[in-house]
Amino acid sequence: MDQFRDFYRDFKNGIISAEDYWPLWRNVWDHCEHFTSYFEGNLSERDNVLGALFSQHTHLRSKFMTPEENLRLLSLTEYVTIFRGGQQANISGWSWTLEREYAEKCARSGASDNRPLLAVVSSLSSAAVLAYIEKEGASELIVDPLTITIETGDCAKIAFERL
Repeated sequence: MDQFRDFYRDFKNGIISAEDYWPLWRNVWDHCEHFTSYFEGNLSERDNVLGALFSQHTHLRSKFMTPEENLRLLSLTEYVTIFRGGQQANISGWSWTLEREYAEKCARSGASDNRPLLAVVSSLSSAAVLAYIEKEGASELIVDPLTITIETGDCAKIAFERL
């Protein structure tokens, strides 16, 4: 989490150039997991901070992804079905996937309450996907959780399944 702390400090101090921003942020994203722990479990603060980070220099956001990842993002269909595995306490988050099996694996391995949960969002506009990353042989789609809960309520189906 030191990388995230340092990056966030530099972000708040305005000392990261627009050209350097997205490659630096990707490096931090790849090396830090469980951002919630940085915010001591405060999901609202996490979402506000990550929302601010993903809102900077949006015209250069493609630099967060490799050329192949950019192509995959651009080739998504107009509406997608995405999955997230976890437990009740962390089912709302920024990392989603197109692969149900991968989300189920994440749910089973990360459910410290022994009650793995799978979130399934169908008919999500692909415009809501901020970034596409290839990770561990699966897709990681970065989606603001507030987008899923607020904007998709009328146009997407959200379901939860106990595994």
